[in-house]
Amino acid sequence: MTEHLLSEVILSRRATPSFDGSPLPDDILSKILKAGTAAPSGYNIQPWRFVVVRDKEQKHRLREAAMGQPKVEEASAVIVCCGDLNAARSDSLDVVLAESEKHGFSKEQNQKMKELLNKTFNSPAGNAMGLTPDYAVWVNRHVMIAFTTMMWTAETLGYDTAPMEGFFEDKVKSVLNIPEGIRVVALLGIGKLKGADKPYAGRRKLQDICFADKWGSDFM
Repeated sequence: MTEHLLSEVILSRRATPSFDGSPLPDDILSKILKAGTAAPSGYNIQPWRFVVVRDKEQKHRLREAAMGQPKVEEASAVIVCCGDLNAARSDSLDVVLAESEKHGFSKEQNQKMKELLNKTFNSPAGNAMGLTPDYAVWVNRHVMIAFTTMMWTAETLGYDTAPMEGFFEDKVKSVLNIPEGIRVVALLGIGKLKGADKPYAGRRKLQDICFADKWGSDFM
């Protein structure tokens, strides 16, 4: 299979309006998911969690939770990208640190990491001094890095994608049996385009949105 250049798909990709429902091979799906797990994350916490929906009935239920969007059912697969709010505070952290030891990190380094994370994230968010980061926002940012990595990977492999942020989180969690402490961040539909693609809507000029050194200073 020929892979497309990332620099090309970045310019040519459109949010797919409709999929043809053709199967997505397991090896392709696995490659897309592994790309997501290879995304960077602060402290290597890897707070993303993925629910892959391919079952016909589950896609139907998920569509209802996603404001009735037809492409949820039409897609070959929908990856529901979630963030674990306890990734830095639970046994999952120990799993991450144990894996890092296999790659050369020492127990002393990992212990310092646990102490740093405890100090950074285990106090109430948004304190009066504004010194404690909002962990939910932090997790969301990292999930979107993994989400985007999977989207581009699917496109380079010759598949079409549709990012979806229109859904009722409580309903999605109910359909997929997602537990407390997990946030649903976005849905990624993957498959083959059916019909015409969306036209290119253009982008703002770089000099309108990019500044040099401080806000408002001309970049170019």
